[in-house]
Amino acid sequence: MIKAMDELLKHWADQWKCRAMRQSSPLGKLMEFKGVMPDGGPKGSRDPLGHGVIDDLAWEVYEGVQCLNNDLQVLAWEHYHDEGYNEHKAERLGLTERTYYHRLNRLHIELREVLRSRSRKLKRA
Repeated sequence: MIKAMDELLKHWADQWKCRAMRQSSPLGKLMEFKGVMPDGGPKGSRDPLGHGVIDDLAWEVYEGVQCLNNDLQVLAWEHYHDEGYNEHKAERLGLTERTYYHRLNRLHIELREVLRSRSRKLKRA
């Protein structure tokens, strides 16, 4: 596993968990933010359905995960969003523990490459 990628993915999962706890109705948002409605920020809202926003770093990780193959996307959501022991997660995915950790390492490597590639494209633009 790559520690930096693990930390990024944990941050991404934490942002999504907080997003799920936020109020989505206008009245709920007013109550949550004590009468001051938050705006979408300088780039506009990434929340067209009113479910709560995530920070830029978590958004980049989310976009990077979406570029991976389906098996790695499922693994990312299973490993970082679901609670429980890794051996149970591996069992739910129909994998041995060894294969589970091998794919987790591959997830980190491929996501790192995707994020680097996206970063280079942004710097050129």
